[in-house]
Amino acid sequence: MQIFEHRSELNKQQTPVHAPSCKRARAEILRLKENAVANFSAYFLGLFFLSCLLSSAHSTPAFAQTKVTLLFGENKNEKGELVPIDARFTKIFSFIEKDLNVRFDLRIYPWNRAVKLASDNNGLIFGISLTPERAAVFDFSDPALYQYLWLVTRSDRQFPFNKLEDLKGKTIGVVRGSKYGGEFDAQKGRLFASDDDIDAYGPRLKKLLNLRIDAMIFSSPLTEAKEVEKQVNAIKLYKETEPQSAQKELEQFSVLSTAVLKDGIRFAIAKDGNPKLINRINNSLKKFHAREAALLRKKKQPAK
Repeated sequence: MQIFEHRSELNKQQTPVHAPSCKRARAEILRLKENAVANFSAYFLGLFFLSCLLSSAHSTPAFAQTKVTLLFGENKNEKGELVPIDARFTKIFSFIEKDLNVRFDLRIYPWNRAVKLASDNNGLIFGISLTPERAAVFDFSDPALYQYLWLVTRSDRQFPFNKLEDLKGKTIGVVRGSKYGGEFDAQKGRLFASDDDIDAYGPRLKKLLNLRIDAMIFSSPLTEAKEVEKQVNAIKLYKETEPQSAQKELEQFSVLSTAVLKDGIRFAIAKDGNPKLINRINNSLKKFHAREAALLRKKKQPAK
């Protein structure tokens, strides 16, 4: 009984002392566990963000992995201002950049200088026509697109044209440094005279108005002469004595009904350059044209 009573008293003394301590201990353990989980999560979350930062710091976007110099001929309007590059061209450039993991470093020069730089292996060039003379210097791509070369005359000075012989005795305005195909280029200075000028429509059209040339070459993707005629007459010309805001609206130019030739517009690189790049561009152009054809077919489908 004394033992029992002694234990009972002991229990009475222990209960109020240790029960709260156990609760506090359990609470402390739970808190430590929660902190440990939080610290563990924070640790690995930090590692994750650090890896992302390191990855982004050392990686380069796919389209910018390789820089390729791309030479392009400048084109100016009647005021002598550079004309923006045709959207048809930039669309092709963007597709090839993404497809080949390259970034084009576009450099615009007067056409003769661009061709000279390309022939000296200073970069890829775009907008160049394939001729026998150039084939000895450059490796050419397949045509990226086609341009039609048309003859523009004054509306009151049209003449029949079906073949090159019809240009006998004429003076034809051309872009300085441009090539228009083997036979046309071979006949310059022989069958007909050529007037070389800068790649700007205004000065050459003014020569037509002033009867200094009989016709000028005009490059267009359009395949119908009347549509090209609208395009030409939409070019705003200014008289020398008029302010630039005074625009002439008269349809004063005509486009002869037969195109001189269908010209493939290509990429090219010097033969001692990078021929593999041309092969890769050809593969990319095939994909581009396949995509454009599919989009065109889809557009032509009747709406459901």
